[in-house]
Amino acid sequence: MDGVFRKMNLTKLFRKIISKEPYNDLSVFFSEFESFEEIPLISRYHRLKVLKKSVGSDKSSEFLISLAFFLISSVRALSATKDREDIFFAVSFPDFDLFAEQGVLMPHIFVYPEAGSTGFLEKIKAKQKREDSREMGEVKEHFSRCNLEAIFDFYESRFYDSASGEDIMRIYAVPKKSEG
Repeated sequence: MDGVFRKMNLTKLFRKIISKEPYNDLSVFFSEFESFEEIPLISRYHRLKVLKKSVGSDKSSEFLISLAFFLISSVRALSATKDREDIFFAVSFPDFDLFAEQGVLMPHIFVYPEAGSTGFLEKIKAKQKREDSREMGEVKEHFSRCNLEAIFDFYESRFYDSASGEDIMRIYAVPKKSEG
């Protein structure tokens, strides 16, 4: 086992990173959003630096994807008990510039309330290309390293935003529905 992990104290990591993020209080996922919301797992570069030092730069993406899986599983379980099963939850990746700069994929928890989420996934599914983009391949590779690829479906959304003059791209990892 890598020496970095033997020295990692989860309580200290929680205190330095997670306790400062909005999802520390899971009720943030059940706020009355007007449209979708994306909540990053780490919202400040200095906290990302702490994580990279704690788990290692090469394992930070996997740590964050595993944390995203834990969070999305938790909020899905809570949404079922709060009679809010129509809320759409996914793990999203909206910032590949950060990956290019820092070498870390930054997952966000994507939340879309009941009324707005109707048809959202079907629209994204309808626009899927036959071949994976470079970004999609990167996301799938990291999920595979976490042994999570098989329990998610992956979708890409790409469009040109005339207001900013840029291509907007997101990868969504959507938990598969459990059978039975």
